[in-house]
Amino acid sequence: MRLLFSALIASLLPATAGAQNNQTTGQNEIKALLERVRAPMYTASGATVPGKTATYSFSGTGCTARLEVSYPSHQIGTISHAARTEATDFRWGTVRSTRLSNSDQYVVVSGPGLPERGRFLYAGAMATALKAAIDRVVRACGGGTSQPVLVSPPAPPAPPSQPAIRIETIPGKGYAAIVGTFPVTQLASVSDRISVLAKQRCGRLSARMGRYKYFTSTDAQGRAALTQYRSSFSCYDPATDPYERAPADWRPSAQDQADLTAFAQRYMGLLDRSDYVAGMPMMEPMLEVEKDEWLSVPNMLKQHAGGQGRWTLQTLGWANNPEGASHPGRYAFVKVTGSYPRIAAYCGTLVIYRQRPGSYLITQQNLSVIPESWISSGRTTRAEALKTCDK
Repeated sequence: MRLLFSALIASLLPATAGAQNNQTTGQNEIKALLERVRAPMYTASGATVPGKTATYSFSGTGCTARLEVSYPSHQIGTISHAARTEATDFRWGTVRSTRLSNSDQYVVVSGPGLPERGRFLYAGAMATALKAAIDRVVRACGGGTSQPVLVSPPAPPAPPSQPAIRIETIPGKGYAAIVGTFPVTQLASVSDRISVLAKQRCGRLSARMGRYKYFTSTDAQGRAALTQYRSSFSCYDPATDPYERAPADWRPSAQDQADLTAFAQRYMGLLDRSDYVAGMPMMEPMLEVEKDEWLSVPNMLKQHAGGQGRWTLQTLGWANNPEGASHPGRYAFVKVTGSYPRIAAYCGTLVIYRQRPGSYLITQQNLSVIPESWISSGRTTRAEALKTCDK
């Protein structure tokens, strides 16, 4: 029995040593290939950030490794981003697949603990060599390297009453989903269908929803409809996403709440004064808000209010990396309720993105102004007007 046991140990030693050699050699190759390149950085529209690149720092032993990506300070539009370092831990034995992406310049590693679409590693012309080195370590550690078959989910079938959605390419910016007139009750299903179509169009990249706009109308029976609905989206590489995810356990401080309130009050004051010069820069650039659009709310108040009014703000809550947001980060939701002499309802919400301490941007503005004259003329009912503010 002792001899058999010794023989078994001896037979295992070469394989174990070989695996360890593969791990060490592979880790060294990964380090050399990653640290020799500078990874491009991208804006939300998919364009590169001029003159800015990210650098890799890699360390690994055995079947674990840590990758640190250092991003320099940079500016995208009017948004300034501070320098930051992002770390990813790899457990090579749990990797499920590796693949090449983006004209074979990136290696995408997928597995537990990594981003949903995998971790993108830029290696440029050396991506094939990087994948081979990663694959050797993964196999030596018992992980998987086969690429799963990716099947894009089919677009949800549209019921007969659902409107058609047309996807247009916007050169240099991405895409736009165009929808005809449809009842406001179908907004959720239309948004879901657009999200699926955006994911299909982006393929192996991720889809980022951007600006959307529409006009509302109400018939004699008080039924609301949306017209000229347009929702923009772009495809981006998660490996070089300039937006930093908020820690899941982040909570706003008292100073954060005070800063948010001051920002929202200032913005609403600018709306009251129709000051688009100061107000429009307080919105996220990706919204591409035009002057006439921004002035629509104050112009409605000027035309129908018949005098000065007042509004109140209520913070409904904060969320970290909320699903459906245009990008990850820290967000606050603020309810607006207004009272004006000849306005039946002035209400809605502001979704506010916290860029960094003391710095905020409006990322969504959903404000409704319903004049009393619309009720007296039969364009809508008071019940429908009040229902707008209950949503």
